[in-house]
Amino acid sequence: MPSETGLPAETLATGPLARLAGLRLPWSTIGALGVRLGAAALAYLLQILLARSLGAAEYGTFSFAWSVVTIGGFLATLGFGQIAVRFLAEYHERGEPGLARGFLLHAILVTTAGSLVLAAILYALFPLVEAGYGLLCCSALAIGLLALPFFAVTDLVEGFARSQGWTIRALAPAYLVRTGLLMLALIGTLWLGYSANAISAMVLALGATIGAAVLQICWTMPALLRLFPPAPAKTERASWNGAAMPTLLSDLALLARQHIDLIILGLLAPPAVVGLYFAATRIASLIGLVEFAIGASFGHRFAREASKGAGGPAFREARRWMRIAGLGGAIALGLGTPLILSLFGEGFAGALWPTLLLITGAAVRMTLGPLEDLLTMSGFAADVWRANAIGALITATLCALLAGPYQAIGAAIAAMLGNLAAGLALALAHRRVTS
Repeated sequence: MPSETGLPAETLATGPLARLAGLRLPWSTIGALGVRLGAAALAYLLQILLARSLGAAEYGTFSFAWSVVTIGGFLATLGFGQIAVRFLAEYHERGEPGLARGFLLHAILVTTAGSLVLAAILYALFPLVEAGYGLLCCSALAIGLLALPFFAVTDLVEGFARSQGWTIRALAPAYLVRTGLLMLALIGTLWLGYSANAISAMVLALGATIGAAVLQICWTMPALLRLFPPAPAKTERASWNGAAMPTLLSDLALLARQHIDLIILGLLAPPAVVGLYFAATRIASLIGLVEFAIGASFGHRFAREASKGAGGPAFREARRWMRIAGLGGAIALGLGTPLILSLFGEGFAGALWPTLLLITGAAVRMTLGPLEDLLTMSGFAADVWRANAIGALITATLCALLAGPYQAIGAAIAAMLGNLAAGLALALAHRRVTS
């Protein structure tokens, strides 16, 4: 099976680290990590450009509205963006084009309906948005919600591409092209002498989102349909919907676990402390790019092995790589944290210890391997959402107890322990289903 580079999909990279570990790292993992690192750099530059061109107030309005769109677009697939990796990999492995084509049609219809319903619900909440954030925010959000279906379709087709190990094809439109188009459009607007504001920036974001969606569809769907020859579409709606629901719940629980500490800290600490902690979370989140890259490149292999009842050599390989890359990435990021914080300004030195705590928790969790991807791809998504719910509950409880007296340090401890609790729950679930 060819990859984006024209090499076989299983072509592997070798080097001193790989020889030391007795492993060879798939190019897809390197590609996924490269895309996410490039996307992080682009996003950082975009935020600087937006902040400088819009001003603090308009930038805040745009950021809030766009955050609603991105979260909504992620959730609007109703879990089908992730389970697509599992089912399409299985159907390709078993040679069942009818089921594959039936799944594609069903997933597209569900995602379209989900995005339209979610956009309608958000439109209905505009009176609350106007009361809390003002009329300008409603205007920006109204434009942004037009992008929500395109955002959701991009996320869905990303899952289609990942099911075949097409990592670059899957990730580049959403993570590089969309951000890059918005940056170029904004730079062009300013170069032509026009001023930028929250409304014009949202119009440009809408255009960038549509452009990325069109590229994602044109780049992925023809190649995917060639893999599944024309055949009468078959349906297993009950099975697909049953797998999608716990995946959606897992996504919601994951969002809660990743953001509840900052929300609670905002209620219990002054804004300056919240700013320090937000900087810490942004830096520590970089280590998560390693976990994402390995999960994204190995996910379809987990599904293929599960469909054949294999013993899991792909997971053992992925776990060893996650341990190596996680430890190395954590050490490098920890050593670089003081320098990174200095770029934020002199007042951010106090974020050092919260950052190190968050990095440590992530590194320890990664020693368990990509259990979330493995369980989801093996049909145990319910265990994943329960683990994330446990992590969110523990994070919220400890943060409520520790953030008041210990401020950012307390929130970091709560988030670290919540992350580890979620990892332990995943490990126990893995032991149960493999025993």
